Amino acid sequence: MVNHPQKLRKQRAHKKGMPIWLKILFMSFLLVIIAGVTFAGFTFYKLNQLGATINDGAEERQPSKLRREDVNVDDKDPISIALFGIDSDETREGLGERSDSIMILSVNPNTNKTVMVSIPRDTRAEIVGNDSVEKINHAYAYGGPQMAKDSIENLMNVPIDHYVSINMDGLKDLIDIVGGVTVVSNSTFEVKGNSYVEGLPYDMYGEEALAFIRSRYENGSGGDFGRQERQQLVIEALGDKLLSASSITRINSILDTLGHNVKTDLTMSNIQDIGTKYNGARRNVEGLQLEGAGETLDDGLWYFLPDENNLEEISNEYIENLELE
Repeated sequence: MVNHPQKLRKQRAHKKGMPIWLKILFMSFLLVIIAGVTFAGFTFYKLNQLGATINDGAEERQPSKLRREDVNVDDKDPISIALFGIDSDETREGLGERSDSIMILSVNPNTNKTVMVSIPRDTRAEIVGNDSVEKINHAYAYGGPQMAKDSIENLMNVPIDHYVSINMDGLKDLIDIVGGVTVVSNSTFEVKGNSYVEGLPYDMYGEEALAFIRSRYENGSGGDFGRQERQQLVIEALGDKLLSASSITRINSILDTLGHNVKTDLTMSNIQDIGTKYNGARRNVEGLQLEGAGETLDDGLWYFLPDENNLEEISNEYIENLELE
């Protein structure tokens, strides 16, 4: 049995520069949706068409079992959202797609505060509904977003009200549509014939950007944690392009691509409300990461094992922001 100490830092948002909410939420998953909603003001028909495509199970959605009553976005209730990045490289044979990135956000528009928690995809957890204990990113493959939400609730002991997932392959098409992105590399490494130096900027189109995002085994790439950071960097750059005036001329292509790669149980009305009524919470964001250790267990697989005291502390802080007793 080999131990790999792994302690993840607790990060807090800074008021200077771009807030963490934008870097994680808008620059990851909801950004591409809300950007589409913003642009769709010019094409009402396309907005309705997008809503019909991305809304997945909104009508059949069940409230969290950890809630006394369901949340109402229109009433500005504090909400909890799970964000899933789905990578086709992680598809299991005969099953669905694994969630390559997992984050949860507790958003309180009344106190203008957001608590964000990153959950390592290799976290050892019970897969609720599958009667197994394995890596938490397997839950999405076995039972889609509902099983993933249930498993996160069980691990963190917090309610998950809604989810948003985006197929990371769809980023390639979006990046090509907006004319490429410029990204400052977080590491010094080589992948697929391209070399990167930490701290230097690089212009990328879709295929190169996807290889840059997915790199984890190459020397210097930083493994899974380096890959997750690169996902954020690329999507941040993409978000800037999506929100630029030049993208308005590409609105039809952008919305078509979003429709093929984004799924959520939020309605279009919910999404628009989040983009307006929850706006103040962007400016006060606390980003948290689980502390723990990595270890190869008897099954020969490497897991991230959260520290139980730290897990409870983060869960309590997350729940407090939801104003739950």
